[in-house]
Amino acid sequence: MEPTRKAQTLQKMNITEIKGQDVPNATLSVQVASANTGMDNAGSTSRAMSADRACTEITLPQASSTQTPPAAQNDGIEGNAEVVSTPQAPRADMRFDTLEDAQRHYLAFARRRGFGIRYNYRKKSEVTGEYIRAAMVCHKAGHQAKEKEDTQKPKPVVPERMKCSNIRTDCPARMALKVRDGTWLVTEFFDDHNHPLLKKWSLTGFLRSHRDIPEEDQEFIKILHTVNMETSRMMQVMATLYESVEGVPYTPKDMAIFRSKLRAENKYIDMQNTMAYFEDLKSRDKDFYYRYKLDDEDRVQYLFWVDSAARKAYKNYNDCISFDATYMTNKYKMPFAPFIGINNHGQSIQLGCGFLKNELSESYIWLFESFLIAMDGVAPVNIIIDQDGSMRAGIEKMFPNTTHRNCRWHIVDKATEEIGPFVAKIPGLREEMNDCINCSLTP
Repeated sequence: MEPTRKAQTLQKMNITEIKGQDVPNATLSVQVASANTGMDNAGSTSRAMSADRACTEITLPQASSTQTPPAAQNDGIEGNAEVVSTPQAPRADMRFDTLEDAQRHYLAFARRRGFGIRYNYRKKSEVTGEYIRAAMVCHKAGHQAKEKEDTQKPKPVVPERMKCSNIRTDCPARMALKVRDGTWLVTEFFDDHNHPLLKKWSLTGFLRSHRDIPEEDQEFIKILHTVNMETSRMMQVMATLYESVEGVPYTPKDMAIFRSKLRAENKYIDMQNTMAYFEDLKSRDKDFYYRYKLDDEDRVQYLFWVDSAARKAYKNYNDCISFDATYMTNKYKMPFAPFIGINNHGQSIQLGCGFLKNELSESYIWLFESFLIAMDGVAPVNIIIDQDGSMRAGIEKMFPNTTHRNCRWHIVDKATEEIGPFVAKIPGLREEMNDCINCSLTP
C-alpha cells in the first residue's frame, strides 16, 4: 500500500501506527491510561466520554485499506494484513455524554461482533421534551410479524418474493440507558444472542444499521456527482479505492439514495450556483462571456455562454458552423444548442452553447443575437442545420449574408425513410443516388 493511502486509512480508523519496529505478527497496544481511554477508574463507576476514545487499539504492519477484523474472524483468509479498532464492550454503570455517543459506541461494538442494532424505544420527558430513556436491541429482537391471509384473494401460482430477509428470533441482546446527572447511564446490558453472528466483516456492512456512507466518502461522492458520473461507475471507483467490491461498506442503492438527496438540496439553488460559477470563471478569464434572460416569474428562459479560447478560435475558423439542438435530453427539459466548428486539423471544436426554453423562432433569434455579441458581430460564412423552420427564420434575420445549408445526414435519413422501399426494389438505384449526392458537379 502506498504511504499516503496507508496514512489515510489509519486516520480514518482513528488508530496510531507503531513506527520504527519490525513486528512480524499482530501487535496489541492496550492503552489503560485514563487520558487515552477516557476511563475514570476512581471508585466502581467507569465513564466513557465518547465511543471513539474507549477502545483497544490493534495495529498490524502493512495494513490494508479494507476495514476488516483480525484473521481470527476473517474466515481463514491469510496474507491480508488488516487494521481495525476494537470497541470496548458496554457494561452497566458506563456513562456517555450524549445518546448519539452511546449509539455510536454500541454500533461499533455490534459491527465488530457481527450483528445489527435498532432502537426498541426512546422516551421523552413531559417537562423538557428531551429524551430521558432509551433502549437499543439486536436487529433480530422481537417476534416475526404474522401476515394476514386475504380469503378473497387467491394464492398466486408463482411464489411471491420475500419482502424482508430479516427473520426475527426474539433475540434478548439489548442495552438500556437513562439520563442521570446530565449524562446517559447504561442501566442494563445483555450480550447473549440466540442466533448465529456474522463472522465476515464485509457481510456485516450490509446490515441496515451498518450501511452508512462515511463522511469522507460522501465528500468524494459529491465531487463525482458534480461531473454527472453514473452511480454504477461511482461504485466501480469506490471498489477500486476499497480494493474490492465486498469491501465497500454500502450498496449501489445507498449511493443512489444519497445522490437523490443531493439533487433535492440543489433543486432550487442550481441557477444561483451556475451564475456564481460563471462569475468565478469571468474573474479568472476576462474574455469569458455569458448572457441570460428571465421570464416574468424570474425563471431562466434563455442562457448562453462561451469562453475566451472559443472566441479566439472563431476568428480563424468562422468559415463553417454546424448548429443543431438536442431536445429533452436533460432534467430541465430545455433544448441544448451548441455551435460546432472545424479547425485546421479537421477536428470539431465548440464555439459556444446555450439552453433555450423552447424551439420557437424568437428563441433562436435571441441565441444568434447573443452569439454575434460574443463574436464581435462577425457572422459565420456558412452554417449547417437540419430542416427546422424556426432555425431557418432565425438565421434569415440574424445571419442574412450567411450561406445556409441543410445537413446531409438529415436529408439522407429522411429520404431513406420516405423512398427506401422504392429504391430497394430497383437494382443499382441506391448506388446511383449515393453517387449523385457524394460526387455532385455543383457545390
